[in-house]
Amino acid sequence: MKLIIGAGGTGGHIIPAIAIALEMQQRNWDIVFIGNKHGMEERIVQNNQFQFLPIRVQKIYRKLTLEHLKFPFLLINSLLRCLKYIRQHKPDAVLCTGGFVSGPVATAAIILGRPLYFQDGNSYPGLTTRILAKFSKHIFIASKQAMNFLGTKSMCVVTGNPLLKYDKIDINQINWKDYNLSKETKKLFVIGGSQGSAKINKTVAKCIDDLLGMGIEVIWQTGKSHKSDILAGFGNCKGVHIFDFTDQMNRYYQMADMAISRAGALSIAELEEHKIPTIFVPLPTAAENHQHINAITQQEKGVGLLLEQKDLSSKILINYITRLSNNLPDFETKLGQLGENIATQLIADIIVKEAIGARESSC
Repeated sequence: MKLIIGAGGTGGHIIPAIAIALEMQQRNWDIVFIGNKHGMEERIVQNNQFQFLPIRVQKIYRKLTLEHLKFPFLLINSLLRCLKYIRQHKPDAVLCTGGFVSGPVATAAIILGRPLYFQDGNSYPGLTTRILAKFSKHIFIASKQAMNFLGTKSMCVVTGNPLLKYDKIDINQINWKDYNLSKETKKLFVIGGSQGSAKINKTVAKCIDDLLGMGIEVIWQTGKSHKSDILAGFGNCKGVHIFDFTDQMNRYYQMADMAISRAGALSIAELEEHKIPTIFVPLPTAAENHQHINAITQQEKGVGLLLEQKDLSSKILINYITRLSNNLPDFETKLGQLGENIATQLIADIIVKEAIGARESSC
């Protein structure tokens, strides 16, 4: 049996798709990805040794730009390519993980009558999901809040956000000196994403002396473009471990007691998986301000705090970190009540069951 996956744009769309693909592959399904040529998805998909079929489509920019003139031509061309790909491969199901790359893939599946599924991990689903999900069999969402923005609640399945499997480490076996850290202290994980966050980095830099004085050490993921400046200022500072980005983020999650992070769906899922209380600083330029809604949802669940970027200062950040640090057991209790993340298996179970049922009924 065969599954076509439409995914791309950001890690929040691509990583859940890879997780589902790996699970489906273990169930003897053939997986084919459709995504933007030369996009992040092409590299990640090929690194995981899945077939990749290229299209070229662009997002709708929030500002006025001449790039918008290309949009309809790229969309039509991509739709024609997707129609061709689906006719050639005849998939038993098509899965799209939201974002602009999903648009032509999902539309082609609808036109050709192929079973369509959406997965969207944001509390406020993206535009593509909101427009096209009503044509799908199911929409796999991370939280009940997302139902409020979808007109097809009966088709929604709350699964959580799919995650890649990771190797657990033995904390007692870590040589903390290798990381310039001490075993006994609390660890604050600063997460800015692969590109890093200039605003978060600058604010944390002003807080280092206060944090160390509070007995809190810092694991600092700076992003590639900020690493050299931060190393120059804090590279020799005991109690601060600095790195730009790594595909071994799970190791650092397991070393952390609390975190500061943006509020993308994937980051939230990973932080929940590792039971890390978090101060969420949503990216204010995120499409349709979805990160702000994600962060509100986490605060309402009692697993983190929302700190808007416009309010971010060293004084306020220290206050938030103090509040988080002093109440870690309460936040950890709430995180523990979330249960195990089995989103990947749940999604695979549903797609496989319905695809097999469709085949049997057609025989």
